[in-house]
This record gives sequence, structure tokens and C-alpha cells, in this order.
Amino acid sequence: MMEWKDIAKTVGAAAPVLGTLLGGPAGGGIGAIIASVLGVGATPDDVSQALTVNPEAAVKLKQIEKERQVELQTLLVQAEANRLASDTAVIASVNATMQAETKSEHWPSYSWRPFCGFVFGLMFFGTYFVLPVLKLPVPVVPTEAWLAMGGVLGVASWFRGKAQADPSNPIPANRG
Repeated sequence: MMEWKDIAKTVGAAAPVLGTLLGGPAGGGIGAIIASVLGVGATPDDVSQALTVNPEAAVKLKQIEKERQVELQTLLVQAEANRLASDTAVIASVNATMQAETKSEHWPSYSWRPFCGFVFGLMFFGTYFVLPVLKLPVPVVPTEAWLAMGGVLGVASWFRGKAQADPSNPIPANRG
């Protein structure tokens, strides 16, 4: 069974704004409008079939987009605002977690990020400098391992740098 996002590219070829909206959270509502104009059932399967067999379907999609341009643009703006709000909420949550870890009285809570940094450095140094000097085979470390460690290290370093640059930040100097 198809979903609205499965036909978004096909619809977008004729009507880009409709295609974009069809692939997002408003897909069901936009799909119902398209189905109504095409005179088919309000399912992705019915609309997809109508788009393939009806040569006038593309013209009708363009007509929908032209007649409802302001309404569709408003939906696009709202969808982007919702996405940005969601991203902001995720970042705020991560920031709150990191602040709580930093304020913790338990050393594992505030020292795991620096520990990851030291492990990353030792792993890199050992793999690419010590092993070749000792003429031992260098193992193939999966790219994902380097990306994961680098990501943790990069995010932790960035937030720690911001904290140290802010003189009003109450984080003790010996932590994290």
C-alpha cells in the first residue's frame, strides 16, 4: 500500500509546491484535495493510478497550485516553521542534558565526554603511529567508528568552548 510521500515526486514534476506538501505532514490533506479534483478515491494508490492513466492530470495539478497559491505557500511556510521549531526543541533538550551533566556531583556524569576525547586520541595515535612504528599490522577501523567518536568529541568540545568563553558560566574549571 502506497503512502502520500511515495507519489510526491510524481506530483512535484507537474506541481512542485503540491509535491513538496504531499511529502510532508500535510500530505493527507493535500492528497484529499488532489483526489477530489481528479475525481478519484482519496488514497495514494488511486491518485497514482489517475496520474498515470489520465493525460489531463498534470494540467489539473497545475490548476490546483495556481488557484490555491497563497494557501499552499502558507502551508509551506508553516511546515518549515514547524520543522525549525522541532529542531530547536531537540537542540535545547541536548543542551539541557549537557548542562545537567556538567552540574552533577558524580564524576562519571561530568567526565564521560573528556574521557571519550582521550580514548579517541589514544586510539588514533595507537592505530596510525604506534602500530606502524612497531611494524605491526594496522587494523581497518570502520569509518562509522571514527565518525561517532569525532562527532561526540566535536560536540563536546564546541559546548565546552562556549562554556569556558562565558565568564558568567558557573561550571568549575576542573570539570569536563
